[in-house]
Amino acid sequence: MDNGYGSAPTTEEIRDALDNAPEMPPADGGSKPPVQPPKPTGGGRGGAPGRKKGEIFDDCPVTPLGINGDYHYFLDASGQMRKAKKLDGHVAMSLFGHAIGQLCYNFAEWKKEDSGEFVRKPGRFDAYKAGMAMYTAVGELGPFNPDNSVRDVGAWTDDDGNLIYHTGDVIYYKGEKHKPGRLAGKIYPARPPIPHPGESDTPTDPVPEIMRTLETWNWTVPDVHPFVALGMICVQMLCGALDWRPVFWLLAPAGAGKSELQKLIKLLHGDDGLIQTTDATKSGITSKIGQSSLPVAVDELEPGDERSTKEKDIIALARVAASGGEWFRGSADQSGVGGKVYSAFLFSSILIPGVMKTQDVQRLIRLELKPLDEGIAKLNLQPRTWRSRGEKLKQLLMQRWETWPERLSIWRHELEVNGVMGRDADNWSTVLAMADMAMQEAMPDEGTTSSWAKKIAFVASAGREDTMNDADAMVLHLMGQPLEPWSRGDHYTVAQWILAAANLPGAPKSLVAQLSGDSSYDDVDARERQKRANEKLARFGLRVAGTKADPLLFIANKKIQGLLDLFKGTEFAGGAWSQSASRIPGAKPAPNPLTLAGIPSRGQLVPLSSIPGLSSLPMDAATVADAPAGRKPTSDVDDFG
Repeated sequence: MDNGYGSAPTTEEIRDALDNAPEMPPADGGSKPPVQPPKPTGGGRGGAPGRKKGEIFDDCPVTPLGINGDYHYFLDASGQMRKAKKLDGHVAMSLFGHAIGQLCYNFAEWKKEDSGEFVRKPGRFDAYKAGMAMYTAVGELGPFNPDNSVRDVGAWTDDDGNLIYHTGDVIYYKGEKHKPGRLAGKIYPARPPIPHPGESDTPTDPVPEIMRTLETWNWTVPDVHPFVALGMICVQMLCGALDWRPVFWLLAPAGAGKSELQKLIKLLHGDDGLIQTTDATKSGITSKIGQSSLPVAVDELEPGDERSTKEKDIIALARVAASGGEWFRGSADQSGVGGKVYSAFLFSSILIPGVMKTQDVQRLIRLELKPLDEGIAKLNLQPRTWRSRGEKLKQLLMQRWETWPERLSIWRHELEVNGVMGRDADNWSTVLAMADMAMQEAMPDEGTTSSWAKKIAFVASAGREDTMNDADAMVLHLMGQPLEPWSRGDHYTVAQWILAAANLPGAPKSLVAQLSGDSSYDDVDARERQKRANEKLARFGLRVAGTKADPLLFIANKKIQGLLDLFKGTEFAGGAWSQSASRIPGAKPAPNPLTLAGIPSRGQLVPLSSIPGLSSLPMDAATVADAPAGRKPTSDVDDFG
């Protein structure tokens, strides 16, 4: 039996359980055994007489969940989710486990005594009847999708936003404790327990000591990062219940105390409350997460071999988890494997790998440490003390959860007033509201939120240069690509060729000289040099057009080989560059196709003023003729082809 959560019992364990199974008393407490053995229960979607629909028998400790292809899903007698293809006797005994006596009673094997009466065979059951009842009950429930229905350990919410916290052996919901099983329309199976929240009626507030300790590290932004670190820890604790989970990255050089900070975080979450690893792959992390919402901490995710996709895949998983999206990969039986991810990710390293895409950076909150002063005393982190503080912190957050929607709205509004918008607002409002909820039960006052919003606006603005949209990223890549060298062996970038074609003063003098050929600089006029530069650009699907006052760059839509080569291996490859080009500010579709090196193509006309680097040049200083206009060409020669 494939149960996904533990191995089936051995033959010896099954034999011992059967031999020692107690005989259940008659239902009425004392009636005589039947003259004939009872007939097997019937089936049908309405449920057989004497049992409810979807139950193997009344008050059965094994709960059918439904079917999915060849598999039948159950919650076993211990509350664990199990799946099996064939429902034979061994599977039945494995599912009933410690309640195997009920299996023997309800599906008894009978023997006829000399008196003519039938009595149960001790420790035996009719496997065929049991299997038939199990098939019937699980079939009555119909198709079952564990990916959407099952929730393992961690924080969750119901459809009304109420917090549900599943510790594996207890479910905390609306101020009450529940056993693992069905709750609020979902399945919460029994799992190895994770640390529970504190349960004291008058808990000592752990936050002041946590903050005092966080402030002992040498942060690059000491008036911001400790508070953000507190918010990060709180986000980790309740990440599965949040609509948005920022991705955190801790940067720390040698001697900054990164290991001690990681130890503190681990102690606050407790054993098994945090998935922490130093050498992981995407598949390894997803296997460990399963269907839980536990936070993930990956240490030493440094830039690796450029041919490796390990870091890229893990970062992509964190991107998916930010919004609770789904991941997929192939499987041996071609059915595919996947699931939703609700974990908050914390990466730590000396350097951030360069494989991060724009959408990855937009989800990122970066914390940075500097080396500690020499001779500073090492922290004495007592495991029992800090685990207890973590439990109390979790208790506070759970008790104050009802304030979360309003609190989050207050912080987001204040951030937006101060210019923190979009994904930045998603990230910072979540982490600040979480830290605030840990600090106080009351709602924050306007002075507090305004002060913090101004600080975060500065921090977010300082890091914004690392964040660019797809259009900016495409232009940056294109401008930096070298074109084929001339016979003299000099390499010039696309940007430099554009400067020459637009006759802008930033064009390299050596390139201008090459465009003059064997003639002197003065013998070849500006228009001829521009034409020669455009002939070069045309082979790569590019052309400078427009006027001196408003020069434009034409980027072809057609998959011209030169453009394909320039974008090879990037997210803009295969023609995707045209979509990003259309998003550049001021870009407009060319009214007519242009012919580039004999190839007609439609494309985008992009103002050079919208291209960083080119727009900062003193274009008005040019004293030569206008660049060629973007009119419909009359011939390939006129069109620089």
